[in-house]
Amino acid sequence: MTRRVAVWWVKRDARLADNACLAEAERLDLDVLPLFCFEPSLLTADDTSAMHVHAQWQAVGGLRAGLRKLGADIVVAHGEAIEKLAKLHAVVPFTHLFAHEEIGNGITFRRDQAVAAWCREQGVEYHEFPQSSVRRGGVNRDRLQRMWRSRIADVVPLPVIAVRQSEDLRRLAAASAFPKLPAFAPNLLWQPVNETDARTTLVDFLGRRGRWYRGGISSPNTAFTAGSRLSVHLAWGTISARQVWHAVRDRLAELDPADPTSPRWKQSLEAFVSRLHWRDHFTQRLESEPELEFRSIHPKYRDVPYENDERLHAAWRDGRTGYPLVDAVMRCLAATGFVNFRMRAMVTSFACHVLHLDWRLIHPHLARVFRDYDPGIHLNQLQMQAGVVGWNAIRVYNPTKQLADWDAEGRFVKRWVPELKGVPAEQIVRGEPLPDYPLPVVPFAERAKWMTDALYAIRKSAEAKAATAGVYFKHGSRRKETTFRPRRPKRPAPPPTPSLFDGDGSD
Repeated sequence: MTRRVAVWWVKRDARLADNACLAEAERLDLDVLPLFCFEPSLLTADDTSAMHVHAQWQAVGGLRAGLRKLGADIVVAHGEAIEKLAKLHAVVPFTHLFAHEEIGNGITFRRDQAVAAWCREQGVEYHEFPQSSVRRGGVNRDRLQRMWRSRIADVVPLPVIAVRQSEDLRRLAAASAFPKLPAFAPNLLWQPVNETDARTTLVDFLGRRGRWYRGGISSPNTAFTAGSRLSVHLAWGTISARQVWHAVRDRLAELDPADPTSPRWKQSLEAFVSRLHWRDHFTQRLESEPELEFRSIHPKYRDVPYENDERLHAAWRDGRTGYPLVDAVMRCLAATGFVNFRMRAMVTSFACHVLHLDWRLIHPHLARVFRDYDPGIHLNQLQMQAGVVGWNAIRVYNPTKQLADWDAEGRFVKRWVPELKGVPAEQIVRGEPLPDYPLPVVPFAERAKWMTDALYAIRKSAEAKAATAGVYFKHGSRRKETTFRPRRPKRPAPPPTPSLFDGDGSD
C-alpha cells in the first residue's frame, strides 16, 4: 500500500524542534518530504543581500544535517515555489502541503496567495501553522494578549519529532544537489545561522551573558555580548519565540533569592521578555496592513517633503557623512550585519531628519545590511524613527551626544573608522574638525529643526489629529505588556485548517 505524503515547505523555519508541520504529519500518519526553494524572485529583491542568502544557506544546511541524523533528507531546489511544487507533485503526488506562516514582504505575501490557489486547483490540502502570536489577516488589538497566551505562554514547545520518510523519498531528496556557497566570500564576522547555534546562543545568554542585558544593550561596545544575539535566529526561524519565551521563564523560576546576582538577572530577563512581546506587536502591524511596506501607516505623513539627495544617500550608505558615530555604525553593519537597537535608530533618524531622506529610500540598504532582517520589525521601526507613525515621540538622535554617552573612549568609532585611530578620543567626542576625515556633509541642528518642524506641523493639523485616532485604534498598543505564567503545560493541538488570510520584537 502506497503511503500518503506531506510536503513540508521550508521557509523561515529551518528547525526540527517546535515544528508544527512535523507534528501534524505524525498525527495524520503521513510520510514527510521537506522542500526548500532558493527563489529567484526573492534572491533578486531589493531588500535581499548576499548576507541573507548565506544565512538561508547555513540554516538549510544545518537542517539537512539534522534530518540525516533522523534518517531523512530534504529536497533543495532553485526556482520559484509553485514551479518546484508542480514538478515535485508530478513525481510524488503528495496529498498535503504544510508550512509555517511567514510574515514577510510583498513578494512573499503574493507568493503565499499563489501557492494556496495552486493547492486548491490540485486538490492538495494546504495547512499553514502559526509560529508566533501574530494572527493572519489582522486582529482586534484588545485580543493581542489573549493570542500570546493561547499560542505562546500556555503551549509547551514541541520536542524533535521523528521524521518518517520512505527509502524512495529519501533517495529523491538526497539526489537534489545542495547548492554550493554563492559566488561571494562569506564574512567571518557574520553570525552563524542554524538550529544548533541557536540553541547554543540561547543557553549562553541565559547562563552567562544575559545578566548584563538591561543597560548593556545600549552601547555599541557591549551590545555584541550583552544582547541576546537571538534576533538572527528568530528572523530566519532556526528557533521559535515560544522556545525562547519558555526557556527564559524557566530561568527566571530557577533564580535563587539568596544569590546577590539574582535581582540583576531578574531585571534583565524581564526586560528581554518585554521585547519578545513587542516583536509580535510590530509584526502584527505588517500582517494587518501589508501596504505599510510602501507607504506610511498614517495617511497624513505620506507626502513629507524629503529632498532625497543621492549624494547624501551615498555618503550615508558608505559611512562617509563626517559624523564619526554614524559612519562607524554604517561600516559595522556592512561588515557584521549587526549593531544594537539604539544605533539602528540613530542612523535611521539621522538619515530622515538630518539628511532629509525618505524612509522608503533608505529601506533597501538597511534591510540588506541587517543579517537579522525581519520585515515586520524593520518596516515598523523605519516609520517610527522617521516620525511618520503619528503618535510616537519624534526622536532626533544627536550623533555627537550619542558618541559622548555610549563611546566616550572612542573604541567603537576607532575600530570601524580606522582613519581616526590616531586621533585622541576627546577630540573626536567634541565634534570638531578632524585630520584626514571629511567635514560633516550637512549641519546637524538646522537641518534637524527644519524636518521636525515640518513633521510637527502635520501632527498639529486638524486632518492629522482626526486620522490619528483611527490609526492608533487599529495598530496602537492597548496597555503595558503583561508578564505571563503558563496556566498548565500541554501539547498543542493541531490548529484548524485556515484559509491563507482568515481575519481575527529583540536585539
